[in-house]
This record gives sequence, C-alpha cells and structure tokens, in this order.
Amino acid sequence: MARRIHLFVLVIALGAAACSRGADETRLKDDLQLRLNREVKAGLFDVVSVRRQGSSPMPAEQGVASRVLVYFNATLTLKQDYTFGGWNQLSPSTVAFALGANEKGIFGLQAQNKSGDSIRAYATAVYENGPQGWAQVATVTQQQATAGPDTDSEGDIQPSRAKLLIDRLAAMVNLPPPGPKAPEDEIIAEELERAQENIERRVQRRNRIYTIATGPSGGDYARMGDTLIAAINQAAPNVMLRQRSTEGSIENARLLATGDADYAFLQGDVAAAAYAGEDAFAHGGPIETLRAVGALFPEAVHVVVLDKSAVREVGQLRGRKVNLGPATSGTRFDALAVLAAYGLKTSDLSDAGSASTADAIARLKNGQLDAVFVTAPAPTRPLQELALSTGLRLLPITGAALDQLVRSRPGLTALTLPANTYPRQAADVNTVGSPTLLVTTEDAPAAEVARVSDLVFNRMPRNRGKTAEIVGASAGKELRGVTIPLHPGASEKPHSAP
Repeated sequence: MARRIHLFVLVIALGAAACSRGADETRLKDDLQLRLNREVKAGLFDVVSVRRQGSSPMPAEQGVASRVLVYFNATLTLKQDYTFGGWNQLSPSTVAFALGANEKGIFGLQAQNKSGDSIRAYATAVYENGPQGWAQVATVTQQQATAGPDTDSEGDIQPSRAKLLIDRLAAMVNLPPPGPKAPEDEIIAEELERAQENIERRVQRRNRIYTIATGPSGGDYARMGDTLIAAINQAAPNVMLRQRSTEGSIENARLLATGDADYAFLQGDVAAAAYAGEDAFAHGGPIETLRAVGALFPEAVHVVVLDKSAVREVGQLRGRKVNLGPATSGTRFDALAVLAAYGLKTSDLSDAGSASTADAIARLKNGQLDAVFVTAPAPTRPLQELALSTGLRLLPITGAALDQLVRSRPGLTALTLPANTYPRQAADVNTVGSPTLLVTTEDAPAAEVARVSDLVFNRMPRNRGKTAEIVGASAGKELRGVTIPLHPGASEKPHSAP
C-alpha cells in the first residue's frame, strides 16, 4: 500500500512538472503582451486571455540550455482602428510572426479593423531553462503551409497520335549507356516540363478549369495562390482554378500573352512595362491584351544586407556580390531599376546573381553574398526568419534615386516599412513598392471576370471566419496602383451568384 501511495505521489509530481514546463498561463499572457508591444506596436493589442495547450521539447543543441515549445490559444482585443496590410502599414504577417504562428492560425484580422475587434490565434512560444529558471527566448518556430495538389484530368488527344509522339520522345531519351549528353538531356527535360504544363492547362480549360500563374513554389505568390484558390473553391465550387508555378511577374505576363495562363499575379510596374512593350518586354513588343481584375496588396522592394555589414546605402554595392533574382522575376526587374537609379550597372558588381530568394538568403547568411534584392509583400517569412536568426538591415531608397524611380517607372511609388515590420527593426525604412495585380486578358468573358472580381474583392473580405492570409484584397483598395486597362468585367456586378 505504501509503495502504491509513493508511486501515485511520484506520478502526480512528474505530471505537475510537465504541466509547468516552460510557462503557465499567467506567465504566457504577460510575456505575450510584452512581445506584442515590443515586436508589433505598443498599445495596439490587449491580451484578453491565454489557454495553454501543452508543450514539447525542442531538439538539443550543443552549448544551448534545454528548450521547450509551448502551444497556446490566445484571444486579443484591438485597442485602436488599424488597416492591416495597407500601404505604409504593418502586415498580418508581422502579427503572426510575433505570435509564433502562421497566417492560417490567426482569425479576425480584416482589411480594416476597428477598435474593440476580437482576434484569435493558435500561438507558440519558446522557453529556455536557464540559471534563473524558464525564460522566453526569440527563435524561429517555423510553421509550414501545405499546398494542395494540382488538379489533373485526362485529355481527349487521340491515343494513336499521342502514343506515336511519346514513342518518338522515348527514343530520344532511352539511349544505350551513357545515355543522352548532359546538355541534350537538360533541353529535353525543360521542353517536356513545358509541354506537360501546356497539355494540362489546355485540358483543364476545356473542362472550364482555369490556370492562374503565380510564382516560385513555396514563395509568397504561390502561397497567396493556394489561399486564393481555396477561398474561391469554398465560396463558389463551380469556379475552378489550378495554380502554375513560375519564376515571377515577367514570366507570368508572357504566359498570359501566349495563352498559357488565364489569370496571373503581376507587379504593377511589370504590368505597365509589359503593356507598353518597354524594358524587359522591348524585344517581344507590347502585350496589349493584358487587362487588370484589380490590385491585391502592396509589395516592397527590399535591399537586404546582414546587420553586421559595412554597406549602409545602395550606392556602396559597387564591387559587391549581389543577388538580383531569377531572370524572369519581378525582383530582378526592380533590382535593375534601383541599381540604375543609383548609377550602377550589373557590370559594376563583382557578381550579379540570379538565384531564388531561398538560395540567395542562405548564401547571404554564409557570407557568400553581400546583399540580396527581394520584391515581396512585407513582411515576407524568409526575411523574418533571417532577421531573427542572423540579423538583417534594410538599405533605404531615398532622395534623387527615389524620385527618379517614381517618375520613370509607372507602378512604382514611395513606400514606408514601419518599425517592427521585421524583428529588431527599430526604425521606419523608406523604399519603393508596387501593388500586386490580378491580371487576365481582354478575351476573358466579362461575366466570368465579374464573378472572380466579386469573389476576391467583395465576398472574401466579408468572410469573418477568414484567416490573415487573405486580408490584403478588399473592395476599397482594388483600384489603387492599377497600371493597365481594367477588364470591363471587373467593374460589373455578377449577373448571378456563383
């Protein structure tokens, strides 16, 4: 009997220790309030309640005390009116990062919030067991968003002809060892991938499933594409969209021009250049068939260096290793314009890289690059993580360079990133930005465009149960920064509910 009592007491003691591991609800609430005041905006939120959901140990690191990840649900009250995701305003992503959440785990943020609005979040916090007991620490708690699979359908190509073509392609690849030469294999792979995308799109269009060109897999455009498609499919199951991953805005414009996409995300300045046949589009001529459905959210031009870097302004990038972004991306389009505004060409750099954002940030952290250009909605998650793990500094775009960019680049406008847009960003940063446009072509049916416009800019923002990922679009902002003709259907009311 005594042994049973001893074991029971031991179990109770261990359970109590596990429950208190990291922080109790009172401590979580106090720490969260301090975190929001420090990392978002002092006095913007009031933490009403916190409900602890449990904790899990984090992987051990050499020389680091034991850490746990605490899961909790939080209810906040907004203490003042605020336009999240608006121009020169903090984004829902800033709030999500401070809460240790992702945008899908925050509910109640809208295009325009009012004082007294209630915000709910599935949040996390990291605590470290140091000499003075458990203390909250700032570290990355990455929340992965999962993308839905593309929809596939079988086409109606005649089997005999399709089989013949496949056999001919197989004959080019199925060669005796050592097989096709590496350059030939790369060409074949690229062409097959392009053919696969075109085949899928044409089959889907026949079945009234439309293709939207977004951006690199895992990037901001692709994530927004996932959210947009999911929201539209939920609101109107008969309006079907599939996503096509691309390098970014320049490729998206060309896909619309060739009929390989029905809708696309384009930066406003890229759309203006494509429509006029200027800059990156000078060789191919103007794409005058482009039509805007509306503006979704602002994107900022980020010129990023590590916090310890000696580079303090864009003009000091001369002779440095700088990543400008992939060849057909909006990031590179803007990077070249910013360099030119400061009197720099790519030949003035010791290296003008074209890596993806993820690869470029990894190289910046490892000291292989001096600076990285990123055009993206602010804040963008990869830079939030960089700011917290290594430390970053954003180079401002000001003075004569700013004036030249705004004057010479339709679609670019002055933009301020408020303090705390990124972790440890103590002051506002001046830069330039451009809206992300939802774009189609002039041959898209007006009734279809009217339905899509209504879904994106009216019905989605009214959905009170939405997460923070779709806050950017709203009926009050859909025309701001539109740089190309508006599709007639975008200004119409849908004839019937989808």
